[in-house]
Amino acid sequence: MKAIRIHEPGDIAVLRYEDVDVPEPGYGQVRVRLRAAGVNHRDVWVRRGNFGAFPEPIIPGSDGAGEVDAIGPGVTQWSVGQKVVINPAVSCGVCVACLRGDQPACRSFRIFDGTYAEYAVVAQENLVAMPGGLTFAEAASIGIPYVTAEDFLVRAQALPGQSILVWGATGGLGLATLQLAKLRGLKVVAVTRSANRSEKLRQYGADEVLVYTTGDDISDAVMSLTQGRGLDIVVDSLGRETFVQSISSVTRGGVIVTVGTTTGGQVSFDVGRIFRHRVTVLGAFMGSAAILPRLLPLFSRGILVPVIDNSFPLEQADQAHDKMENHGVFGKLILTM
Repeated sequence: MKAIRIHEPGDIAVLRYEDVDVPEPGYGQVRVRLRAAGVNHRDVWVRRGNFGAFPEPIIPGSDGAGEVDAIGPGVTQWSVGQKVVINPAVSCGVCVACLRGDQPACRSFRIFDGTYAEYAVVAQENLVAMPGGLTFAEAASIGIPYVTAEDFLVRAQALPGQSILVWGATGGLGLATLQLAKLRGLKVVAVTRSANRSEKLRQYGADEVLVYTTGDDISDAVMSLTQGRGLDIVVDSLGRETFVQSISSVTRGGVIVTVGTTTGGQVSFDVGRIFRHRVTVLGAFMGSAAILPRLLPLFSRGILVPVIDNSFPLEQADQAHDKMENHGVFGKLILTM
């Protein structure tokens, strides 16, 4: 089969389009003939080696959709030919955290890698039936961003009438957060680096749009919009560049969701600003296995809308990474096989 593999961390040049043996499913496993894979910021971090070096070549990619191609012994849930979506949250399945449905708290929790390929083998528990009304590309765009956003909105106890600020609102996670927040009846303040995307953000539900340039401080604008109160929830996926502003933008008793470090992870701030204002800092990293099967029908019914910026053939994964890192996207980038 054809696959993208990374042999050592680096820039986009380390994404190699190679011939690889087709994997065989083991006990309880299913082989999926992938038709589309979602490109996430996590894939860039994997490529750069942010999660460590590679003892052997790795196939990146966590989100994917396709058809069941083969089943291993012990598989009872699936049959060849079924259209499926990969649920990328992998856990042990037997610990206390898993049994209560909180898979990200499992000590063995990890996010699946392997969808930048024509075939992938996954545990039968990590597949969800693909509903009608979706293309493979649309189905592959949903997993990580929407599961993550749904998880932290639930944990932040987001309620109708509350307000939320979303940094990086034009990305996959940003648009997922925007749509899910609007579905809950929240007022959304979207932050983008591109003024010409303001109208598109409003089309997807943003109530207010702030344009941010590196070095700007938007907290004054936030306070003006909220009559000095601040926002109930601030979703920060950028990290070092914006986290102090997030602290300044949240209301007393509000929640800051930290869900990424695209500008770096080292932040210096006055801890007193957290405890004096009773601010909750909520770390978000994927979500429970139950979320994806609950969300997918909302897409097939048109309640939620997949937003795809562009699609690339698998062999152009380097171009997809270059666009994500350097040219900005509105929604998701997809690889097709």
